[in-house]
Amino acid sequence: MVGSNDGTVEGAAELLRRAEVAGAVGDVTARRAQLVEAFRVARASGDTASMVRAALALPTSQGFGREPGQIPALLHEAYLAADDPLLRARLGAALARAWVYGGDAERAVPFALEAERVAVGSNDSVVLADVLEALLASSWGPDQLDDRVRLSGRLVNAVAHLSDPELVMHAHLWRLTTAWECLDLVAVQRQLRALDVFADESGSDRAAFYATSRRAMYLLAVSDLDAAQRLMTEVNEIGARIAEPDLEGVQRALAADLARQTRDVSSLREQAESFEGFGKAEGIQSIQAEGAVFWLGAGEPERARELALQAAGDDLGAVARDVDFLLTVTSLTAVAASCGLSDMAQQGASLLEPYAGRAVINAGSVTFHGVVDDYLFQASRARTSRDLDKWRDRALSSYRRIGATWWAGQLGGYVVPTSLERSDSLRRLCFYRRADGFWTIGADGSTSSMPDLRGMQYLRLLLSRPGIEVFAHELSDAASGHAGVGVIQRDFDQVLDANAKRAYRMRMQQLDEDIEEARSWADPVRLERMEAERDALVAELVAAAGLGGRMRPVGSTAERSRVAVRKSIATALTRIEALDASLARLLRDTIRTGVTCRYEPDPARPSAWTLQAPETA
Repeated sequence: MVGSNDGTVEGAAELLRRAEVAGAVGDVTARRAQLVEAFRVARASGDTASMVRAALALPTSQGFGREPGQIPALLHEAYLAADDPLLRARLGAALARAWVYGGDAERAVPFALEAERVAVGSNDSVVLADVLEALLASSWGPDQLDDRVRLSGRLVNAVAHLSDPELVMHAHLWRLTTAWECLDLVAVQRQLRALDVFADESGSDRAAFYATSRRAMYLLAVSDLDAAQRLMTEVNEIGARIAEPDLEGVQRALAADLARQTRDVSSLREQAESFEGFGKAEGIQSIQAEGAVFWLGAGEPERARELALQAAGDDLGAVARDVDFLLTVTSLTAVAASCGLSDMAQQGASLLEPYAGRAVINAGSVTFHGVVDDYLFQASRARTSRDLDKWRDRALSSYRRIGATWWAGQLGGYVVPTSLERSDSLRRLCFYRRADGFWTIGADGSTSSMPDLRGMQYLRLLLSRPGIEVFAHELSDAASGHAGVGVIQRDFDQVLDANAKRAYRMRMQQLDEDIEEARSWADPVRLERMEAERDALVAELVAAAGLGGRMRPVGSTAERSRVAVRKSIATALTRIEALDASLARLLRDTIRTGVTCRYEPDPARPSAWTLQAPETA
């Protein structure tokens, strides 16, 4: 017991106050001890309210992935003692989080689900938001991404009119995490900005810690290393000031990522040693797996191999399908592929293939670890699989799309050429319809022939106007009569001046992105609002810029055009791929579809297109 100078037992209220002071000065250990003692004193005196206060505060002293000790037991005791249903819901949410952070998500699920049932039936938005956050944490497995996307949308809606800084911050963090998992760069950038604004407006050091650390993670992902280093220094300062329990883990994760990209072998060796020691001491499989990757990067394959074998155990398939499943399996697969562990690499590939197209991030989006397709490529290379090129090309496409140049460079396929190299490496490509109705496609001297498809018309029209937005329904109108490549340009020049066109197109593109995001969030209110604005904008375009005096389609007609054009282009690309996989890859990487469509040339793959048949040129 903690006593006063005269030997009497301190009250729970005083102990809770001392815990707050300890937290304010950065002493996490003292804070936890004071909270535990406050709980015991409150229990002895029958002070349920103080028991609950102490129990709810305890998880703030718990580091992610560490053994939770008695925190879940004390939370459960308070949970059973609480009479008020909403209070029990909050305690159930806290208990769920404690189990997840302690590496035992299965125990968390029933408490999170029961808390959700109570919260949904109430009119308390604060409790509902708290419970949804816990339910998200309890749904952090590789097979529950759709659930997390849906729940993160619900959480964002729940906090829309709340001022609780912790809940608002967690809503942004969850949406950021799911955006990274889906490789949705627009949503990633939006949530990073939202965290920046929230940190500034709230003045919260804790919000600043998360905003700064996640911005540093993004900068490392896109290899802006100088800016990332500056933010990493800020993260360390803020984290120390607020006694953030996860500060050391965040520091080491970011430092290891930086060391890999800068080839700082000394720092990487230090991080490998730390990850290995901590992973073994705490019994955390994912930390040991990361340590093995760092040993490999530090030029010590034998240590990497030995640690990977220890971390994998007897069966890689036994890795828990929790928050760290993808991180653990990809890390071990990479080491296995590089160290001659062919059986482990093959098993890793089998486990990973259902998650192709996904990003690999560690808990809470602290660091980016590439895409699953990259690790499938590494496993394929180790066993000379026929899928080698497929996984490499898919990984490169993802890296190029999000600007992850270091990761793409590791595959040996993404070096931005100099001006001279661009000139020397210019590819001359054919993409035209012949008089017999068939198409000639491919590189000069190595072309293929394929039958006419509506999607081929759309592609040729877009290729003729690099960097220019074209409405989907105008593509459809032009292609329906097999119009010449100049038809759309002439029509556009007759309707709106350049500034108006640019403004309309930019806003239409933004609305298209907002609508896709609202759909991915399962946010019907926002979706309806965005679609209404888009329909109104299209209606304005009808009045201002009808082609040749004809009314442009609006509302559902425009939407049907968008879907039809996208499907037609996808069909054409599938047919092209069967004849020329390289050409199909280039088109998939550079053609954008939506309400407006665009061909955006790739400077790393400069191309000159022949779009008219020689006999009619």
